[in-house]
Amino acid sequence: MKKIAFITYDGFALWQVALLQKFLKQEGWAIDTFSLHGGIVQSDGGLEIVSTTLEKADPLTYDLLMMAGGDITDDLLTNETLKLFIQQFNGIIAASCASSIIVASAGLLDCQYTTMPHLNEQFHDYYVDGTYVDSDICVTERIITSRGYAHYDLMIAVLEKLNITTNKPKLKQLALKLAKNQ
Repeated sequence: MKKIAFITYDGFALWQVALLQKFLKQEGWAIDTFSLHGGIVQSDGGLEIVSTTLEKADPLTYDLLMMAGGDITDDLLTNETLKLFIQQFNGIIAASCASSIIVASAGLLDCQYTTMPHLNEQFHDYYVDGTYVDSDICVTERIITSRGYAHYDLMIAVLEKLNITTNKPKLKQLALKLAKNQ
């Protein structure tokens, strides 16, 4: 069974990855939800999620690391456990919007990336190793970044990277309809 490590934090934007999670779960992927300290984490919409402390996670047991954007804090950017988890992780990283800053703080964003332009400016010191691309989505060999509103683009990029849409071409059409709420 393929496994996802979903990193959460107070103020994370669940809506940026919720539909992607639905499709991956439907395809048999298991999702483990983590946060820095474990326990209840609240999304930016007020939904409370139960998480396990990241200290109990083995990054080598996961195939996909998924992070939604949201309210980035110094605690997230300086937490050694989080940095070490990301550095030791060996699979695909899907970082929506502001969560790309977390990847950069771990020293792994030494490639092309995207995020919201104002975040790129505000957190420029963390992005020094990478090359900013002014687009909705940026896909490299193992890191996928997107702007916050580009949740459909992130979803399709991840599904394509995992060869799920190749095996199920109608899934892409269904994802577009659901993403547009048609």
